[in-house]
Amino acid sequence: MATEHQDNDKIEPAPSLTKRGAARRRLAKAGMGAGVLATLESKSAMASMVCRSPSGSLSDGLSTSHYGPKAPACGGLSPGYWKQPQHAWPVSRDLKFTDVFYAASPGTACPVRAASYDNGKCYEPGSYFCAKLEDMLNPQPFDTNKVGMHLVAAYLNLEQKLIDFIDLNDLKTMWSELQTTGRYSPTAGVYWDNAQVANYLASIHD
Repeated sequence: MATEHQDNDKIEPAPSLTKRGAARRRLAKAGMGAGVLATLESKSAMASMVCRSPSGSLSDGLSTSHYGPKAPACGGLSPGYWKQPQHAWPVSRDLKFTDVFYAASPGTACPVRAASYDNGKCYEPGSYFCAKLEDMLNPQPFDTNKVGMHLVAAYLNLEQKLIDFIDLNDLKTMWSELQTTGRYSPTAGVYWDNAQVANYLASIHD
């Protein structure tokens, strides 16, 4: 990462992120303040804040005692990783979004899917109902704040056992509440809007 005193005449390439650096980046994406980041001394402490269920993310995250002797699996991969065709999936790439998560029909026929597309274009489903999981890993105009994109990545990470601090029912409940009420309640009296749900989901993968 570039510093404030970087020599402009000689810019060195940024080194690859260490595991700790990746955890710090996830914390930053989750909205943690610089002061909190500066006080964290270990990967396990960082993981205890990032690798948490929605309700757990609201409580004190500076101790791994919440998990007992074993730290949670916290190796979630990004939508950019999962959309690459050379990476194997733990489920079929033909699964539709509605095979996992509820989505209302748009009331019209879904667009016809071509065998291939030129110039890097992709199928445009137009709605969650018409999309495959794979479609959702590309930005879609209807997917506000990319919450569906990050939901699919979380699902794949869960199925691949890269994360274990959240389960499929958690993801389904999060999505269902958001779609039916416009907000999700991770714990009593607390409500997240679409952007906050997207931020949480984005924070749990690299």
